[in-house]
Amino acid sequence: MENPAFQAYALSATLIAVQLILLAFNTGRVRTASKQVVNPEDIAVVKGAAVADREHPDVLKSQRAHANALENAVPFFIVGALYVSLGASKTGAEAYCYTFLAARILHTFFYLAGRQPFRTLSFALGAAATLGMAYHVIRAVI
Repeated sequence: MENPAFQAYALSATLIAVQLILLAFNTGRVRTASKQVVNPEDIAVVKGAAVADREHPDVLKSQRAHANALENAVPFFIVGALYVSLGASKTGAEAYCYTFLAARILHTFFYLAGRQPFRTLSFALGAAATLGMAYHVIRAVI
């Protein structure tokens, strides 16, 4: 871990992975709070729950936030790893990785709170960070 660019990537990627796990836990928390389950066997672990034909709207919102986070994490994991492996500077890696991390954390809060246009702006900022690294990767290999 002597490469400062890799350190920025490793910290950001790890915290994004933790965020994904926390979003999965949040979906379970919201499902428990709604007292609605779609799998009959879940009544055994969600006391007082009823089986519903479809998920509660709050559960669906949490699942959409989780899906969006995952859809953005995968490109970041791949492009970020390529970016730092091609010799990214410490400053460049910190700028891209920490911008992506902050944007995605903010996006999750804005998504779950229903805050527009902040949700879209934070999505765009995170996407721009990944696209910026992608530009450097493409430029380095062609």
